[in-house]
Amino acid sequence: MMNLLYGIFINLTILFLPVISVFDKKIKRFLKNRKYIFKNISNQINSNNNHIWIHAASLGEYELAVPLIKKLKEKYDYKIVLTFFSESGFKLKDRASEIDYTFYLPIDTRRNAKKFVKLINPIISIFVKSEIWPNYISELNSQGSKNYLVESSFKNNDWYFLPFNFWIRNKLKAFDKIFVIDKNSESILNKNNITQTKIVGSMKFDRVKYQLSLNNEVEKIDTIIKNKRTVVFGSTWKEDEELIVNYIKKNKKDNIFWIIAPHDVSKINIDRIKNMFDRPVSVFSNDLNKSNILIIDTIGDLKKLYSYSEISYVGGGMGNTGLHNILEACVFENPVIIGKNYKKFNESIELVNLHGIISVKNQNEFNEVFNKLVENEDFRINKANIIKNYFKGKTGATNRILKNLTL
Repeated sequence: MMNLLYGIFINLTILFLPVISVFDKKIKRFLKNRKYIFKNISNQINSNNNHIWIHAASLGEYELAVPLIKKLKEKYDYKIVLTFFSESGFKLKDRASEIDYTFYLPIDTRRNAKKFVKLINPIISIFVKSEIWPNYISELNSQGSKNYLVESSFKNNDWYFLPFNFWIRNKLKAFDKIFVIDKNSESILNKNNITQTKIVGSMKFDRVKYQLSLNNEVEKIDTIIKNKRTVVFGSTWKEDEELIVNYIKKNKKDNIFWIIAPHDVSKINIDRIKNMFDRPVSVFSNDLNKSNILIIDTIGDLKKLYSYSEISYVGGGMGNTGLHNILEACVFENPVIIGKNYKKFNESIELVNLHGIISVKNQNEFNEVFNKLVENEDFRINKANIIKNYFKGKTGATNRILKNLTL
């Protein structure tokens, strides 16, 4: 019955999407991206070969899976097929070289699932986080693929566990193994008779640690910093920037180089931040003057910029937009400051409780913490060591997953 209702819902969605696309550019692109999807797949893939299929909803999920993708390629002599549901993954120009094919995921109808699985012929299928598509899972099982859910986390009030949702819980039971990030998630699944679980931790720690093995130099940065102490403010929003600008304006320290990398890199927003200052400010792409304040107006450089930082501030937590990825800064083992709203992520809660990361609520706390970090080397080293030790106990999820994969 639920299969029938789901099928009706999906087909009605397909029916109405062209109408909605007239008014919605995002939906229009969604349909355009999938118009010739099966033709593209059949032209590129040899269906007689076996493949490993990795599905990520968007760029964020893909980033988590990068270390696993690399390890899979080392262990198995199969081509790797990566699919995305959203277009954000396709905006990334430099995906892992181990990926052989990248496609949009066709809409989850029974017909599409049957056709897609037949074309890519996966020996292993891996879904990242909460990507559970019923028709694809059913078809994969019927075709003999080994199916895994990785980087999964569950709460008691998740929609999977509503009384009437037994149907989707059965889809969870269809996975050969569900790799969860914590004991609580395993307990919740077990309570719902989903027992094929394994606690492995989160791959996000492996992903950010992988960054250390890469070239983290950013063109032009070394020459303009000129050995000055560097502070990086990453993924900032208006609420963060008010505190940052006020502090820098009152603390004209010529020996510090300030880098602000806002979340929004549009020209109008870059100009807004620039105009908040009462002195010259550089803009990374086109205006490198002699100022010790630099605003980054490019995408993709922040991960590397943190490597230059003696003190980092990660934005999003001062307002309600959501704290950004603190681990990208923490992996370089320097003190990190965040705003007051940080309890969405386990790692931020844990690091604040350990006194490794410092959370500030207002301008006075911001000023006090920054002054202490700038002036007190022992204080900086203490915070850095807490972060370093925290990481030691968190990495390794990728290897634990790999040990438990079977063909």
